[in-house]
Amino acid sequence: MRDSIMEKGYLNSKLVPLEEIFTVLEGEKKQIYEVVRIIEGKPLFLEEHVDRMNKSIKLINLERIFKYSEIEDIIYMLIDEYNITENNVKIAYFENSEEHVVAYFTKSKYPSEEKHKDGYKTVLIYEEREIPNAKIVNNELRSLINNILESEGADECIYVSENGEILEGSRTNVFFIKGNTVLTAPDEGVLLGTTRKKILDICIKERIALQKRTLMIEELTFFDAAFMTGTSIDVMPINKIGEIELKSSKNRIVEIIREEYTRAMRHNIRINL
Repeated sequence: MRDSIMEKGYLNSKLVPLEEIFTVLEGEKKQIYEVVRIIEGKPLFLEEHVDRMNKSIKLINLERIFKYSEIEDIIYMLIDEYNITENNVKIAYFENSEEHVVAYFTKSKYPSEEKHKDGYKTVLIYEEREIPNAKIVNNELRSLINNILESEGADECIYVSENGEILEGSRTNVFFIKGNTVLTAPDEGVLLGTTRKKILDICIKERIALQKRTLMIEELTFFDAAFMTGTSIDVMPINKIGEIELKSSKNRIVEIIREEYTRAMRHNIRINL
């Protein structure tokens, strides 16, 4: 949980030592959170993150609604304090006897171009989110997954339901390709990632056939390629799922989507300059 890279973070309108923040966070089960990427000193796709944060809060029956400008001001307070231009900021919200808003710079790692060529190695685990569309902290599950990834030498886990439905990654959304069609799980069963939304928009814009449907574990051997999306990894080809090997890094559809997503990122940063 103590994943900050700085001595201070934001807590309820002011900058305080991280120990104070972690004391407040300790043991709190219903933390709604977002991780926002900072590029060139600008928050990427911030409006989409704030929108999802508000939806997550509503899903756990709280009434707080954040304005875009509120989260923007918090992020720029941190950026101005530490002059950090390339990193992720974690923002958390919860209520107990009072409401708490927390934000701090996290330890952030971005895959190299070489890693994108190699692609991710993934493993399947039977797990699913309690409230799929809400981004809620679950430190126990995170610890379990980290142990699995370390023991398997893998980059990410893919969640599979008890019925054998392929859902999403532990920190990512998952897409598959068959021929010229992109397939992904239905909205109601997964976290509606900001990067995922951009990929769906790209498919429409580029006239790439798209299916949102239930994907079963038995179908894995029939797909031509697969990729994951997330705030830190952008569009990451999957070249291995358990013992199944794929050539996703060389897939034409994956390459088009990666290029278009990079273009969308650059455009968003430019218009926020």
